[in-house]
Amino acid sequence: MALIRRTDIDEVRARVDIADVVGEYVTLKSAGVGSLKGLCPFHDERSPSFHVRRQAGFYHCFGCGEGGDVFTFLQKMDHVTFTEAVERLAARLGFELHYEDGGAARSDHGKRTRLLAANQAAAEFFVAQLADPAAETGRAFLGERGFDATAAARFGIGFAPKSYDALSKHLLAQGFTAEEILAAGLVGQGDRGTYDRFRGRLIWPIRDTTGQTLGFGARKLFDDDQGPKYLNTPDTPVFHKSKVLYGIDLARRDIARGKRVVVVEGYTDVMACHLAGVTTAVATCGTAFGSDHITLIRRVLGDVA
Repeated sequence: MALIRRTDIDEVRARVDIADVVGEYVTLKSAGVGSLKGLCPFHDERSPSFHVRRQAGFYHCFGCGEGGDVFTFLQKMDHVTFTEAVERLAARLGFELHYEDGGAARSDHGKRTRLLAANQAAAEFFVAQLADPAAETGRAFLGERGFDATAAARFGIGFAPKSYDALSKHLLAQGFTAEEILAAGLVGQGDRGTYDRFRGRLIWPIRDTTGQTLGFGARKLFDDDQGPKYLNTPDTPVFHKSKVLYGIDLARRDIARGKRVVVVEGYTDVMACHLAGVTTAVATCGTAFGSDHITLIRRVLGDVA
């Protein structure tokens, strides 16, 4: 992967207000001139020993010793790489990054951003469709398993209508190209053209540790559906089934704090566990638990970089 120019890294660091970023995770209060304090997000405490110095651009906890700049904070909180932290903050600023060995990496990053945006737009479309009368079978499926509308909203569950182009038309109207929709795995390619990949199914968004939607898992609801019981997004530039865990976005902080994880079988198992208070539950997406899943969990636990 290409390296981001050092001058760009310094510029992003200088422009970002570390207090604004930390404040999205920690409730901060004034602690004197130029200093803010709050309860440390990296260890359990009752009295605030976590300090942020806005002008210096650094944070430090006098209780556990954790400290660093805004990039370090995001790396530790959201379990992302240094490059990912810089790119996320640059996007937040609307700042265009430059890479040391040319524009290829920037182009790849731009493509990834578009595919993630298409997935997010699709997720919002599916959520809206769950309220449609045509989704009654999906709502009944959830209700029979003890999941109400609040639970559905918490986990971002949606419904794909029994249409070959409802999602496609929606995304095209949102400004996405046919090529982007295909690259995101949201449509399939047939002899007569493209068609919506998910039709007449209950939809679960599959997210990364930062909450970005990488792909989807879909459960069939109707007897006339000749497809498999569960259908996932195919491998794409942003989604690899063997490298993702459903629920990791919701479970990551408690996994990191408690240093333990519960691996269950499926999407509804994860939901049931979280609603019952077992907030470290995750599941694979229809594949065997493998070495890439272990790497992901170790990363959340802080065992590897």
